[in-house]
Amino acid sequence: MSNSHTVSAARTQAARGLPPAPQLIGDSAAMQALRAQIGRIARCGAPVAIRGESGSGKELAARAIHAQGERARFPFIAVNCAAIPEALMEAEFFGCRQGAYTGALHEREGLFQAANGGSLLLDEVDDLPLAMQVKLLRALQEQRVRKLGGSADEAVDVRILCASQHGLARGMAARTFRQDLYYRLNVIELVLPPLRERLGDLPVLCEAILARLAPRQSVRLAPPVLDALRHYAFPGNVRELENLLERALAFADDGVIALDGLGLPSTATASVTPLKTVLPGVERQLSLPGMATRDAAPLLPLALYLRQAEREMITLALVRERYHRARAARQLGLSARQLRYRMQKLMIQESWLDDGMEDR
Repeated sequence: MSNSHTVSAARTQAARGLPPAPQLIGDSAAMQALRAQIGRIARCGAPVAIRGESGSGKELAARAIHAQGERARFPFIAVNCAAIPEALMEAEFFGCRQGAYTGALHEREGLFQAANGGSLLLDEVDDLPLAMQVKLLRALQEQRVRKLGGSADEAVDVRILCASQHGLARGMAARTFRQDLYYRLNVIELVLPPLRERLGDLPVLCEAILARLAPRQSVRLAPPVLDALRHYAFPGNVRELENLLERALAFADDGVIALDGLGLPSTATASVTPLKTVLPGVERQLSLPGMATRDAAPLLPLALYLRQAEREMITLALVRERYHRARAARQLGLSARQLRYRMQKLMIQESWLDDGMEDR
């Protein structure tokens, strides 16, 4: 979808008395194709499985699908499935009656009732436990839900959108995701391009992000900054770009963001891409921080170097996953318990972790 088509769509939304549809920023061929695909998907009511790396804009794409469709006048509800304690999942999704469990002091609606008529985004749906997958499948098949502690079903009309980093097929192959639920949710698959595959969008992305972060301030990037960004792999995608620019604003002098204020990882660290993001058949030369050369300073003792490297990698994974320990552990190839042990061993403080980001 071209920029002129985007403007036309926004005018159509305004003429219908609706809020403007969320915009996926970028003029690259990948983004134009993505917007065109979203426009077609929005016209039907089929479930959509959105696949994309962390920070690539999965929720934004889901909001765009909802805003451009017939359900735009009704609620859009987004829920992170990995953040709901397993014991409370049924009540969160379907609601509960008063006294259904300890602490249920009032009857309340669930996510399906709240999204009735509109769209429900199940982010990280592949993290749902198998028992909850069975209940979700029944709700989708019957289009009815029963509150926890209730005896009667309630009809609901909800369009289901789901999001995952690796796609639902991976969970199905690993037998952690039900095959019947996979076919129910994966009717249409929408794949989001990572930022490293559309680096030409960096100027317009930076401009839009800075305008939102500092609406009353004139901010510009120093000449070397954009070039440095173009040579960075962005494992955290647009979310990481936002974090970098927000940090840089705090160190900007007279509204000018300098390269040192950007806080990019070192050249060696930035050039190391996680193995799962390397495209098949593409060879990369990986350089390690602290690699000695003939004229370099003496190496650190191996034990100290490994401790520092491990601490930096764990901290980086936590930051990229917004301090969600379960997801950070998966990025590092660890279990949540192993990550917790290493954090204690390396004295990585947990006081800044959000209460809602506890291990599942």
